[in-house]
Amino acid sequence: MKLYFLPLCVAVILWGCGHDKEKKREDSEAAKAEYVAERNVVDTVVLRPRNFNKQIVGNGKLRAVTKSVLRFATAGDISEICVANGQSVRQGEVIARLDPRSAQLRLEQAHQTLDKAEIDRVDALISFGYSDTTDVPKERRRVADIRSGYASAVNSLKQAEIDLMNTTLKAPFAGKIANLQSKVYEKPNDPFCTLIDDRTFDVDFNLLESEVGFVAVGQTVKTASFNRPDHYYDGVVTQINPLVDDKGQINVRAKVNNTDGKLLEGMNVTVLVENLVRGQLAVPKSAVVIRDNQEVLFRLGPENKAMWTYVNVVMSNSDSHVVAPNLDKGAELNAGDVIITSGNLNLADGSQVEVRKP
Repeated sequence: MKLYFLPLCVAVILWGCGHDKEKKREDSEAAKAEYVAERNVVDTVVLRPRNFNKQIVGNGKLRAVTKSVLRFATAGDISEICVANGQSVRQGEVIARLDPRSAQLRLEQAHQTLDKAEIDRVDALISFGYSDTTDVPKERRRVADIRSGYASAVNSLKQAEIDLMNTTLKAPFAGKIANLQSKVYEKPNDPFCTLIDDRTFDVDFNLLESEVGFVAVGQTVKTASFNRPDHYYDGVVTQINPLVDDKGQINVRAKVNNTDGKLLEGMNVTVLVENLVRGQLAVPKSAVVIRDNQEVLFRLGPENKAMWTYVNVVMSNSDSHVVAPNLDKGAELNAGDVIITSGNLNLADGSQVEVRKP
């Protein structure tokens, strides 16, 4: 019985091994068939000369065109603060007030001093022999004003009126409040706050000496903040500093409109300068790949085969490259060539491709 069972086990084991080998062979053949069936599907464009927006990118910082550091022009304790940081105010709107009682008292005293000086002035004119004080020569009246203290009293009254007016701090222009730190019942900080007109900003940025020929006063630019890099604000170049610094750079200033109110004083931004260059051979950025540390694109050749072509990127913008054939590599590139723009990452020279149907 034992002798019969042993050959049966061996047969079962050999059959199992043979079955596994057969299954692996079938799986391998299926994988090969799937690999052979894989297609290189690509998109293409026809290379044509066209106008190209050359873009130069610089980094800058926003500064408000109109900005004022506000201070109280007189001493006192704060009695009221009418605004908060970030709040918008209109021109002439009250920002804060000091306790006015001391200033009001000085104004009343100035009025009393002036009343007494008017009486003394009349007495001085009468002493000069003028009973009718309305018909006094200018020089005589000036001497009487000085002797009586009338001129000094008038000036003191004006100063007292100014001091009372200065207990109220008003916005000299429309804008937003910033850097407000003072509290009610305390003496105001110096400065009290900053008022920023955030409707327009100046942005200073630097360009290389070789790039400044593409920029001119009045030229439009686009600005984007680092936290919203895809949202651009329109601006205009207002001045170009005619001086090259020790880094070979030239400072440029542009004025930017804060159309949605999201730009802030002191914010770091990217500045995009565009200049139209006509008649350029431009391709989408995706058409150019790096092979052997060289810039390469693929042209569509006869029988839908990819043709490896070395190129040089002459200039770029956010979505395209201007390309020229790399003559050192014997490359050729002409208007009318069909350029592969997608599915090119794993292509080789002579790869069979299939153009995607629209």
